[in-house]
Amino acid sequence: MKNLLALSFLLLVSLPGAFSQCQIALDTLDAFDTTRIIATKPINIGFLVATGNVEEDLQGKETVEQGKAIFSFANENNIRSFFLTLGVVERKFYMIEPDYNVFLMFTDGNILKLLNVPDQPEFDRKILMWRYVHTCVVPVEIFQMMKNTEVEQIRIVYKDFKQTIVLEPKQQKALQNLVRCVEERLARDEILKP
Repeated sequence: MKNLLALSFLLLVSLPGAFSQCQIALDTLDAFDTTRIIATKPINIGFLVATGNVEEDLQGKETVEQGKAIFSFANENNIRSFFLTLGVVERKFYMIEPDYNVFLMFTDGNILKLLNVPDQPEFDRKILMWRYVHTCVVPVEIFQMMKNTEVEQIRIVYKDFKQTIVLEPKQQKALQNLVRCVEERLARDEILKP
């Protein structure tokens, strides 16, 4: 799980988010322990938000994406799991513990909660905001729902604060495509049948 968290953070930081065709950013199989990890490239989610920079320090960084999302699959020690990793920015430091504190609202009105294993937030001095990485376990039932129905909003519940990320229609479709992309890669390799 720690490897997946570190990998997700590296993908969120190093790869640009885009609304292009879904592409696999990582597909590895560890020769020593046969751990398999498949992850998509990140996409932007939410709106552009103003950074914490004062005007004379902006240097072209007036706004930043509210968040990024990656969908992934890991097979470690014969335990197969899907993950939704969210990288978000916050103006303040908020406490959050591992728990069912990430909610998905689908376009059909269903609201489902995910087990979130948050990483320690880091303060980004370039934008003067906190960066959080939330790695959520996605059960097969929710995976199927995400594949067939678009996610309209994502809510993250911190100890004393609730953040709601509203996905634009293009972002809703892009997130659904991430899920389908991982499924296609797995089906191609006959790990998971469509």
